[in-house]
Amino acid sequence: MKKRIKSLLCAVLVVITLFSISAPMVATAATTYENDFPIVYIKGAGREVYSADGKQIMPFMVDPEDQILEQTDRLLAAFMSSVLSKDWDTYCDELVEVVTEVYKDVVLDKNGEASDGSYIIPSGAPKKKTSGFNLSDYVFQYDSRLDPWEVAAQLQSYIKKVLAATGKKKVSIVGRCLGGNYIAAYLTRYGASKVNTAVFYVASTKGTVVCSESFSGKFKFDAELIDTYVNEYMGESDEQMFGFIKALVSVTHQMSILGMGTDLVQSVYDQIADNVVPRLLLASYATMPAYWSMVDDDNYEQAKRLIFGNNTAEYAGLIEKIDRYHYDVMNMFDATMSNLTANGMKVGVVAKYNVALPPLFESSNKQADGTIELFNLSFGANSADMGKTLSKSYLDDLSYSGDLLKYVSDDLIVDASTCLFPDNTWFVKNSVHEHFPTSINKLIYQILRTKKQLTVWDNKDYPQYLEYNDDNTLTPVKSAVASGGEDNNFLSGILEIFRKIVDFFKKLFNIL
Repeated sequence: MKKRIKSLLCAVLVVITLFSISAPMVATAATTYENDFPIVYIKGAGREVYSADGKQIMPFMVDPEDQILEQTDRLLAAFMSSVLSKDWDTYCDELVEVVTEVYKDVVLDKNGEASDGSYIIPSGAPKKKTSGFNLSDYVFQYDSRLDPWEVAAQLQSYIKKVLAATGKKKVSIVGRCLGGNYIAAYLTRYGASKVNTAVFYVASTKGTVVCSESFSGKFKFDAELIDTYVNEYMGESDEQMFGFIKALVSVTHQMSILGMGTDLVQSVYDQIADNVVPRLLLASYATMPAYWSMVDDDNYEQAKRLIFGNNTAEYAGLIEKIDRYHYDVMNMFDATMSNLTANGMKVGVVAKYNVALPPLFESSNKQADGTIELFNLSFGANSADMGKTLSKSYLDDLSYSGDLLKYVSDDLIVDASTCLFPDNTWFVKNSVHEHFPTSINKLIYQILRTKKQLTVWDNKDYPQYLEYNDDNTLTPVKSAVASGGEDNNFLSGILEIFRKIVDFFKKLFNIL
């Protein structure tokens, strides 16, 4: 929770925030099964990367946001200077200099390659095993900055080693977040002759709003979105001051103070975007093909124009890599997967929903898991925007189309009938992207260990729509119920602030 608030504040202070995509997953032990397939697990971004002299450079030892916040006085001084002079070059130059210093050890060269000697520790020799495979047995290590197409060759080599160690003819592969992009590149390049089942777990294979709209410059600082995010989606906290902040945001929004602030930030951003966004991203994530693989098709060409401008010849090597993933892998993904599954490869898709995206982008109102929007996570599910349900007219249209209503969630938020794999896609409500509970791992094991293709109709314990609970269990999603709404008038907001202040000092008094 602290990190979300800090990220929001940092974004307002420095105009643009660069987000981390993933966090490590905790694997769980599974019941052993005979004659199953070894599982090659491909985690999301976040593998340890070391400089040529052995210093860990990724993940950052000190959070980039903290490093940028340490330069707040410097940035604010440049900001005020630009305000007074009405020349934003001063602020832009200072901001780019700060970000360049923070990311200098991790950026790639203009060909999208690690030419500075930085490296990862490769996957160890696969252990010999013949049954009872777990996610933790064969974890494929990769540099999460690099081109998925080229890393796919490393994955092919690792799979061959796993097969040799286990005596099996095929593996199952699980890709979480960015790991799904590497599975897509692998299947496109090598096919499924060595793959029994592929599971895409909250995968960024079709792109993410965070990367897509960052790279295309589509930041939006909207008071309504910030107010909704803080009051409805930040969650509960043991620290009273967070409740106070939520109430304060609500009141300032209703008094139009929050709107005045975000309008100012938006106005400044609109003036400096073309100057600062390409320079910031080329000083950080835009040199990394892996992050380009998370730019969706709607934003890809616009992002290239914004970031590379007239410098396409200078970045020709990098552009060749990102074009290959985008056009040969992402845009051909549906056709590739349909062909492979028609020829016997099993597939499972696990998506999450009902957690809002950070309120910093044009598409922040989309249904999501807090990091990736649901449409891309599920490979095509239609859904209502955050806080809403599918319209009556939409549901009526489905009812006229046969039995498609069976794919609609009981809370009337999601329609799975439009997915690439409507019968093989599961949805988990109220679990944030960065949380990988053991209860969802058990669902993944069911998909992997079933001899025939598992569908959402085969196991009553794992229907298509599941809700994650605080006790680490999954239960069927409940039916939608009418809501009486909240009393958000100004007086109630003021009273809420005073209540939070009283609660805070009562807690402080009890501690003393």
